[in-house]
Parts: sequence; structure tokens; C-alpha cells
Amino acid sequence: MDISGCPPLRLAICDDEPMDCALVAQMSREILGAEGVEAELSAYPSAAELLRAIRAGRAFHIFLLDVMMEGMDGMELAAALRAGHEDAAIIFISSNREMALRGYEVAAARYLAKPLDREKLREALLYCCAAHARRRALALPTADGQTRVDPSAILYVEAWERGVRLDLGGEKLEAKIPISQIAAMLPEGQFAYCHRTLLVNLACVRHVRYCELELKNGERLPISKYRLAQFKSEFLKYPRD
Repeated sequence: MDISGCPPLRLAICDDEPMDCALVAQMSREILGAEGVEAELSAYPSAAELLRAIRAGRAFHIFLLDVMMEGMDGMELAAALRAGHEDAAIIFISSNREMALRGYEVAAARYLAKPLDREKLREALLYCCAAHARRRALALPTADGQTRVDPSAILYVEAWERGVRLDLGGEKLEAKIPISQIAAMLPEGQFAYCHRTLLVNLACVRHVRYCELELKNGERLPISKYRLAQFKSEFLKYPRD
């Protein structure tokens, strides 16, 4: 699994037992750190608090959910996530082994029993990390054949005479594909046109000014006056951590 150069994976841990929640967070942080996977972990004491965070704009790649919780339990929480078109990986953790049979209802990646086994948690996390990397990667036609690219590594895409040129932060990659086609392949809401020939990763934008934007690396790109209002709107809607 190679996810080097990618932005941190965002994990949400939901457990109404504070000691269990802290243990899952500590073990996950240690496992991913040892594997060289950069991650951001957020802990929630109830399903209601996690759902509020998501509705406020928080986004996660992996959920680690206790099943037996007061109020909305983990299975109900997972069903609510799927009903909201949330396709992130779900790992259930519970002392109730009978509930494992229901994991298929919400396409859970793994079901781990308490007390938590470190090696089983490691296998589950790395499985979800690898699946996330495969799901995000684009296969683009280049001079070397089909080249896989993680969208999060793209700063911007510019049209050129034979297709598009991708700026990967210190590296340029040319692909024989129209800019409109690659726009349809990229994650919805993460990329926006600042010009008819420029498609920018909103996660990489620091400032938006009149007819100009500044990336986090200091590079500046033009914004067409005809696209300024729309670009500003999409920039402001993009969730920030």
C-alpha cells in the first residue's frame, strides 16, 4: 500500500465508554504511525454528536463505531451514514458478537470484538486504507501507458494542445484526455474551474482575490472574471478542517 504524499486520512471514533474510546484512538494512532500513514483522529461520545459534526461539514474516510451505545446505537448510526450517501469504510467494535451478523446490512468492512486485539485492528485499518487508496486513484492515459494518480496529489489541471497537464507539486504529468473528461472523474466538490483551461484543487487554495488565487505553496493562478463568483462560492463551500 502506497499512500505517501496523500493528505491525512480522517478517522472518526464513536464510543460512549470514555476509556474504550481513548484506547481505540491510542491503538489506531500507534498502528498507523508505525505504518507511516498520516492520520487525523476525532473522537465522539455519542452517535448524535458524530452526526452533528458530519452535517456541519466534517468528512471522514474511516469510521470506528461501538455497537452498543445509549440512544442511537452503532448499527443505527451506520445505517444513517449510508442513508446520507456516506461511503466511507466502517469498522464495528463491540463486546456483542451476535451483532456481527448484521454488519453486512451496512457494508461494514470489519467487525472486531472487545477486548480489542491489536493485530486484528491493524489488519482492519490497513485493509480500509488500501481500499481508500484504490478507490481514489485515477487511471490516466500518458506517454508511459495507464498511470495511476491520487486526486488529492493534484494541485491543478491545465488544458494543453494534446490533452491536460497535471501539476502534482514539483512534478508535471501530461495525459491525453480532455479537461472536461478528467473533471468528470475527479471527486465532486473538490475541484473547480477558475478559468476554462484551469481546474483547481480547492483543498490546495489559500486565498481567493479579484482575478487571482493563491495556492498553499505560494503559486498564483488567474481567475476569469466570468468564473469569479462561482469559484468563490465553491471555495467557501469546500469543508475545512
